[in-house]
Amino acid sequence: MRRVITTLLLGAAFLAACGNEATNDPADVPSRSGSTITDGLPLVDDDATFPAGMGPGISVADALVAPSGEPLLVNGYVFVYADGSIVFADQVAESFPPQPAGAQVTVTGLDLLQVPLTEGPSDSGIAIIAWTDTPVQLIGEITDGVFVGNSVASA
Repeated sequence: MRRVITTLLLGAAFLAACGNEATNDPADVPSRSGSTITDGLPLVDDDATFPAGMGPGISVADALVAPSGEPLLVNGYVFVYADGSIVFADQVAESFPPQPAGAQVTVTGLDLLQVPLTEGPSDSGIAIIAWTDTPVQLIGEITDGVFVGNSVASA
């Protein structure tokens, strides 16, 4: 019986020695600075700027029903008309030149030099003069039913 009690006491002492001495002291919390934590996942400092194109983004249809004024990362195709207006659409209709299809929104404030546009024939009299062949991600917000573009996240 004495041997059982001794074994239990030694086991309890061993477990107590292996225990975590963590407290509720904020100094015990891992720091966000340094960009990584023990599991290797990257962290971002509070004052860091995010690289463009972080995340899968949402569709134009979803952006149109998102709360107004919220920053959004939206996937779609850009179409530039001869009058300078810009439309962002979920899909492309198979035609020449391509036409916007699916959900669509007018875009303002977008720097077209950042967008990889394919240009159509300039003397054809066609309304759409440039478009993206592949989806791009735009960062912006919907204000009064218009997408106000801040930047191109990925192209």
